[in-house]
Amino acid sequence: MSMPDRLRLHAAHLDELRVRLGRVRLLVQRFEKDQAAFGALCGWVLTGLGERHIRHDELIAYVEETFVITVAGLRGVADGRQSLARFVGEPDDGPRSATEIVDGVLATVTSREWVEPLLAGSAPVAEFAVPLDDTGAALRAAGLAVAMARIPPLRRMVDDLAGMPDVVAEQARLWADMAGDLRTIGGDLQRCLDDDLRGADGADVRAYLTLMGNNVEALRGLVATCTAMTVITKAAGDLILLARDIVRGLIGDLVARVSGWVTDPAVVPLPVLVSRLGSVVATAWRIDAYLTALVTSIANLSRTIDG
Repeated sequence: MSMPDRLRLHAAHLDELRVRLGRVRLLVQRFEKDQAAFGALCGWVLTGLGERHIRHDELIAYVEETFVITVAGLRGVADGRQSLARFVGEPDDGPRSATEIVDGVLATVTSREWVEPLLAGSAPVAEFAVPLDDTGAALRAAGLAVAMARIPPLRRMVDDLAGMPDVVAEQARLWADMAGDLRTIGGDLQRCLDDDLRGADGADVRAYLTLMGNNVEALRGLVATCTAMTVITKAAGDLILLARDIVRGLIGDLVARVSGWVTDPAVVPLPVLVSRLGSVVATAWRIDAYLTALVTSIANLSRTIDG
């Protein structure tokens, strides 16, 4: 096959990869435009997620545009309108690899260094790790239901924690899908460079391969970013759900105890009354402590994304 024909075939392969990049960009556009999926309490903190969607789309669009320019240039070279050396020019050193930076972010997220100590354990509320008998479980569930129905401020607080777990899971899945698609595209680009121009030599060909190698590296960086965002999105959603379950458990447990108190004699000794009031105050304090730990943890995570 003549060199012009090889360049036309190579350009056709690059054009196919460009189309596939366009399909990846469609995945980015499916993300939520705000962070309501993470609940009113924490969603506003995760500004880095929304901005990352936009930045990621811009980076994919940039690589896609380089493919458009490259395809047009290679076809011009194949038709004799310009030389390959003139089209390539002097390639720069390319983008700095993002994989090392992203690896550091992943290590931080997976080590849970960003999680406040109060929420760091897998079962931070010891009494909720103890199995209940059917009566106790029923009382706790009924207590929670009554509190949610009869006390609007509590219901609003839990609603602010709720978010949309299914949407969060979908966002994590989209990041993972993009990582897989971009990894495949990057591998196919490298194979095109290896196979389409195999045996071709000369300074112009080497310069072209260097130029396109930058795009391979850029795609690898995008894969690393997608992988990190998959882990970060899931970590944020999981921690919010954990905190929500803890708060719901505290509320249900308190209401169940209060329900037991109302069956006591009408006259309650002062020490008992003080102890009960102390239980209410302690529960309120614990709820506030867990919510504060959650917001602080999510803020720490957001700074990891921004970095």
